[in-house]
Amino acid sequence: MESVANTIFVGIQINEKLQDQLDSSKPSMKEFFEENSPEHLQIVQIDSDEYLGKISENCTTIETLTNVTMNMKSILKMICPKFIFSDSAIKVIALRPASTTFSSHGY
Repeated sequence: MESVANTIFVGIQINEKLQDQLDSSKPSMKEFFEENSPEHLQIVQIDSDEYLGKISENCTTIETLTNVTMNMKSILKMICPKFIFSDSAIKVIALRPASTTFSSHGY
């Protein structure tokens, strides 16, 4: 059997508070989420919501998922040091290429 939806996204929904902090982040920090690079955070639109996080391609292990989550949290804290969030705000979402698009409004 082939894996159909083998891309996983780990991230946090962008709310007004997070958006304000992203908008006011230092210019040197913007490369960590504006360039849509897999090494950094990416803004992904899922249904009608935007999320900031990391994508893990192909099959993944719990260890890889934990590492991706820790990396996402550390980059987010570096970009927005005053933004406070709990681990329960972090979502793990299985992506299907046809239903997921990257944000195109300047990030």
